[in-house]
Amino acid sequence: MSDTNLKQSAQTRATELEHGFSLVDLAYKLGHINLGENSSEEDISILGICDDSRFARPGYALLCLPRSQEQASEYAAAAEAKGAVAIIAVGMKVETDLPILQLDTMLQAGLLLRRMFHTEGAGSHYYGVTGTDGKTSVAWMLREALARFQAQPVWSCGTLGWMRDNNDIRDIGNTTPSMLTMHAMLASACLADVHSVACEISSHGIAQERIAGLDFNTSIWTNMGHDHLQDHGGYAPYLATKAKFIQQTASHGGNVIANADHADIREYAPEQACWYGHGLFRDDVDLAWEQELPGLLRLKSRDEEVVIEDIPLGDFHAENVACVALTLMVSMAIPLVDLPALLRNISAPPGRMQELDAGLGQVYIDYAHTPEALESCLKATRKLTRKRLIVLFGCGGERDREKRPKMGEIAVDLADVVWITSDNPRGEVPAVIASEIEAGMRQPGTHQPYQAEVHLQLDRELAIAESIAAIQDGDLLVIAGKGHEAYMDIAGQRLPWGDASMAEKYLHKRHEESNR
Repeated sequence: MSDTNLKQSAQTRATELEHGFSLVDLAYKLGHINLGENSSEEDISILGICDDSRFARPGYALLCLPRSQEQASEYAAAAEAKGAVAIIAVGMKVETDLPILQLDTMLQAGLLLRRMFHTEGAGSHYYGVTGTDGKTSVAWMLREALARFQAQPVWSCGTLGWMRDNNDIRDIGNTTPSMLTMHAMLASACLADVHSVACEISSHGIAQERIAGLDFNTSIWTNMGHDHLQDHGGYAPYLATKAKFIQQTASHGGNVIANADHADIREYAPEQACWYGHGLFRDDVDLAWEQELPGLLRLKSRDEEVVIEDIPLGDFHAENVACVALTLMVSMAIPLVDLPALLRNISAPPGRMQELDAGLGQVYIDYAHTPEALESCLKATRKLTRKRLIVLFGCGGERDREKRPKMGEIAVDLADVVWITSDNPRGEVPAVIASEIEAGMRQPGTHQPYQAEVHLQLDRELAIAESIAAIQDGDLLVIAGKGHEAYMDIAGQRLPWGDASMAEKYLHKRHEESNR
C-alpha cells in the first residue's frame, strides 16, 4: 500500500488492495457466502474494501461492523449504487442483492483483514499501550527510543495521530482507529519495512474490538483513573475493559509491563507481568525509579543503578520514561546499563508539559483532563515554582460529571490561583459545568473554601488573557485540559482552537506592552 493510500485510508476509511481477492476463497477460509436472489453464481474479485458506504468504488466490498447494524441495509444499497460488488457483514443480517460474506465475530473480521493485507506472517513487533493517562507520552517515547536502538524507522499511533516521526503526523480520528484503518496502517508499515509499531489502546478501542485479530507482542498498563466512565457504565466495567486487553496479551505469551503503584492494576494484571514502581528501596518491582532532581531519573534493577539525564520535566514524565525503560529491557533484552544512551534527551509529545517562552514567570501547556493527571501535573509544577502556582482548567461537557468536583478540589488544594473556564462544553451549558467544578472547592467536612484565589471566566480566550496578565516574576502558570487539541467542541461544532497559540498571542502582547 502506497503512502497515498495510507493517508486515504486514515481519512476516508477506503483502501485499495495490492491484489484482487476471490470472495469464494475468503469465504472458504473464514466464513460462508449467502448469495442474493439476483446475484450471479460466479466468483467475485474484490479490488478494495471500505467501512463507509460514502467511499465505496467499483469492485469494492463494504465492511459492515456491529455498530452499523440498524442502518446496514441502507449503507449496503448506497455502496452498491457506487459500484460495490460484495458485502462483508459481521454479526448481523444485511438485506441486499449483493453477495454477502457472513462473519460471526470481530475476531473473524480481524483475521480476514490480516489475510487481505498480507500481515499474517509479517514478524512485526506490536506494542499496545493502555491506561487512563500516559498512553500518548509512553507511545511517543517508546517510538523514539526504539528508533534509536534499531537505527531504523519506528511508527506509533494514538491521540496525536499516526506518527512516522516527530514531524510526520497524520490524523486518524480516534486514539485507537477503526479496525480497517488500523489494519491498513499496519500493512503500510510492513511494506515500508517498519518492524516495530507502538499503538495507544483506548477503552473504546477495546470494547468495540477495533484491535480484534491482532496479537500484541507487548502490552503496557500505565495507570488507572477516572475517564470515559459514562461510556462503560462506571469505574468497575472501565477497569475490566482495560484488564481484558492486558490479559489477552498474556494469554498468547506476550510481554506485560505494568505500573506497580496502582492497586487495581496489581489486582487485575496477570501473574507474569513485569513491574515498575516509584521508590528505589523496594523489592516488589522489576525496575524501580526515583526523580531526585527535575530532569534527572535514577533507575534500579536488582543491584544495578543508572541515571538518565535530560528527560522531560515532571514526575509523571519520569514515570513514563521508567515505563519505557522496562519495556525496552523486557521486549528487546536491552541491559540496564545501556539505557542512558537510549533515553537521554528523549522528548515529550506536544501539549504534555509543553513550555512556552513566557519572558516573565513560566507558562506550560498540559493535556491533564482527569483528576489524576491534574494532580500529577500540579505536584510536578509546584517543584518548579518559586512563588505562585496558577492553574487554568475546565471540564468537558457530556463526559464524567463525577470528576468535576474532584478536579475542583485538586486545583484549589494544590494551586495558589485558579481560573475555571470552558473546555469542550459540547451540548452542556458551560456555567453548569463550572458550578459542578466549584462544588468541590470546599474543605472536606466544612463549608469553608480552600485558601486559593479563584476566578471564573467561561470564555477560554479571555481566561488565558487574564491569567497571563496576572503572572508576576517567579509565578508559574499551567493551562490544562486541551494540550495538543486543535479544536473547541461547542454545541455540535468543532471550532478551530489552540491553547499554545492563544497563550503565545497574549504573551507576545504582554511583552510588547512591557517594552513600550
